[in-house]
Amino acid sequence: MINSIKNISKSFNDRFKAFRKSPNGKRFIKYLTYFAQFAIVAIIALQLTDIGWGNIYNSLPTTPWFYVLFLFIYFLLPFSEVLAYKLTWGIPYWRSLSIFIKKRIFNKDVMGYSGEIVLMQWAIQYTEKSKKQIFKDVRDMNIISSAASTIVAFGLLGILFFTGKIKALDQLIQRDLFSETSSLDYLIGGVILLILIGVIMRFRKYIFSMPAGLSFKVFSIHSVRMIVLYAAQILQWHLVLPDISLEIWFTFLSVNIIISRIPIIPSQDLVATGTNIEIAKILQVPVAPVTGIFLVHDVLGKVMNFVLYLLLTITGKKGKSEITL
Repeated sequence: MINSIKNISKSFNDRFKAFRKSPNGKRFIKYLTYFAQFAIVAIIALQLTDIGWGNIYNSLPTTPWFYVLFLFIYFLLPFSEVLAYKLTWGIPYWRSLSIFIKKRIFNKDVMGYSGEIVLMQWAIQYTEKSKKQIFKDVRDMNIISSAASTIVAFGLLGILFFTGKIKALDQLIQRDLFSETSSLDYLIGGVILLILIGVIMRFRKYIFSMPAGLSFKVFSIHSVRMIVLYAAQILQWHLVLPDISLEIWFTFLSVNIIISRIPIIPSQDLVATGTNIEIAKILQVPVAPVTGIFLVHDVLGKVMNFVLYLLLTITGKKGKSEITL
């Protein structure tokens, strides 16, 4: 029976892979992605209409610190990646920054990991590393970064859950159905622990494909980046709406973390925004101001990507720096 199930599963998997690589399969996945993105935008548009466009407009963030922190959050990833790759390739920090900004733009608005292709093409031209070594370094860097961000993300989720900081659980889950030593607590805690162990075991042999000392430094850079990112995100929201408790903001942050860990979801930022709008209704917090915060952040991200890509492309063609795009 088990062998039969395995054979059926393998046969289905092989057929799906073949279909996915075929012209019709690629076309189907492309249109399916477009449809999913359209559906997400349509759902959010309906949510915004229900809240009231005027209410949202009047509730947009006015404190300049919101926008200062947005810039800090936006540039945190490329600044961290330049530092990590400087340790690996010995590239100049400031003159290499533009390629990592472009890498971020491609990964966000074009396709996942397309930024890595852009980076490898740049590295072949501007470093003395071989193509094979560049590919290996980029692969290892991604694995270490993914491991660090996943461990920090689920570690934070575990802390928030066990300290009762995820406010929505009190209303989304009927905890009084469980005993004082809630079996739900142990269940969720066990799942988080298993995920962390699985991540560590999966990446263990790859983390040390780089020299151990360098791997530890890169892992530390990305771990600190994630911690600073989450802290800056909470601070950004809190400065705009200080009357909303930190437990509420931690709940929204948890939603963002969970959705960002699911790679098959298109337009993750928009999905997180739509989900948080519904959670805001459940938690009975001012929906329009909260929605305004999330929408401005999403829109600013798209605008920044467009403006910076245009700027970097122009300056790259003019050759204004020794290391260009």
